[in-house]
Amino acid sequence: MKIGRVILIVSILVVFGRLTAPAQLLTPAQTHADLTFLKRKLDMLHPGMGYYTSEARMEQLYDSLYNRLTDPMDYLAFYRHVSPLVTAIKDGHTNLNHRKSYIGRTTRFIPFYIRPVGDQYFISHNVSPDTTLRRGTELLTINGRPVADLHRELMNADHSGSDGDNLTGRRQWSLVQFADYYAAWYGSADSIRITYRFPDDTLIRHTSLRCPTLNGFRAVLHKRYRHEISNRPNLSVRIVDTLTQTAVLRVSTFMGLKKTDPLQLAFNRELKKAFRQLRKDNVQNLIVDMQGNGGGIVLNSARLLRYWMPKPFTIMQHEEMKRAARAELVTRWNPLSALNFSLHYRQDKRGGFASRSGHKRFRPRQRLAFRGNLYFLMNGASFSATTSVLAKTLDAGLGTFVGEASGSAYWGDFAGHFKTVTLPNSRIQVRIPLKKLYHAVDPGRANGFTVEPDFVVTRSYDDLMTNRDYILDYTLRLIRDGVVVRPGLDKPALKTRPLQASR
Repeated sequence: MKIGRVILIVSILVVFGRLTAPAQLLTPAQTHADLTFLKRKLDMLHPGMGYYTSEARMEQLYDSLYNRLTDPMDYLAFYRHVSPLVTAIKDGHTNLNHRKSYIGRTTRFIPFYIRPVGDQYFISHNVSPDTTLRRGTELLTINGRPVADLHRELMNADHSGSDGDNLTGRRQWSLVQFADYYAAWYGSADSIRITYRFPDDTLIRHTSLRCPTLNGFRAVLHKRYRHEISNRPNLSVRIVDTLTQTAVLRVSTFMGLKKTDPLQLAFNRELKKAFRQLRKDNVQNLIVDMQGNGGGIVLNSARLLRYWMPKPFTIMQHEEMKRAARAELVTRWNPLSALNFSLHYRQDKRGGFASRSGHKRFRPRQRLAFRGNLYFLMNGASFSATTSVLAKTLDAGLGTFVGEASGSAYWGDFAGHFKTVTLPNSRIQVRIPLKKLYHAVDPGRANGFTVEPDFVVTRSYDDLMTNRDYILDYTLRLIRDGVVVRPGLDKPALKTRPLQASR
């Protein structure tokens, strides 16, 4: 027998063995060790332990989870077992993630985008081979479970992108990334069984569908819905109504535009280019679209604010961290890190560290400053540095906010620097923020726990069928009717009259 054939047969046997062998179980000793390791790291590093959920409640929850680890447990079951401890912190920056390569090229996903209208769930984009499942088909159950129940479970299992008891962030992300959430929580599935109802039909139908890999999902999506995929770059400007002199500035992220740009010069250039265009076009009503903007670099959010803030400002008023966090910021390979830390932080009365006075102040732009009316498009996925922009603008008495509540709190959040810890046996990863950041805002000017919209807008069935940006559409109606809540600095206050918020 030739050596090549021997190698081929052995390879097939190895792969077959991997496919047929039962999943490796974690022993009670291993799961106990992992849970204890995670709790210790959270207590040492996380600045928000006890903030949204009392420390006594966290201890009770930990004890309950620990005491229930009495039998061997497979990896995915343990992942779900750990989740309540992480979600109970109620911090949108604290993330529970699978071990490396658990979600990969062979993972299969539910072949839909799902969008709600009221209490119902509909297919908006279908990448399955069954093309009869067109947009507007009501999706009733997946593998025998009502979609509403699945969505509720996935939303409660992951607190990413939503602080405190705010629901908008969790609701938004768990729907926009429903297929990802489903695979992460229930595991990869080759196929699913669904029940559904066609538009204008009362008959409940059922079928089985094969689930695609990520590459397969993307390939079909681009083929079927190419004309609907937005190619608008970050910080792009477009005129949407010449009669009212209205433009949209799309700000999709505050992350850097280039990986090798530590000073964020490219972001700054594009921002200046955008506002130069607004000045050239004599725009009087600026819609800043930050729907789905999960945040990024605080410096870039401050740079955006410079174009409409009336006075010099700071983003953060105060920072705090626990004592153990210092070891994550001061490293041996960087001899200047200890000096830099001492210049910026001092030890506080609780044994941790607090920021010294003298936070960076930003001066408003003068020549390219925008003095017209500002409208902000926002949803639950407007998080972190995006909420910082919204909070500072609200604090300054500017802007009309349209959509739904942002994901982060008006007061600030837990972010700044992060430490990812890997549990020793399961290899589950948890990202832990190291700083408690307070926005430099007046608490008395808050309009809610988050930044709340002045006009709440919800999706209609017609919006779904036309794939319309319904929040933008509603904002344009506000502008055409002369409705403004907080006028620009050079604008007189206008009398506002309410519109019907949802259609």
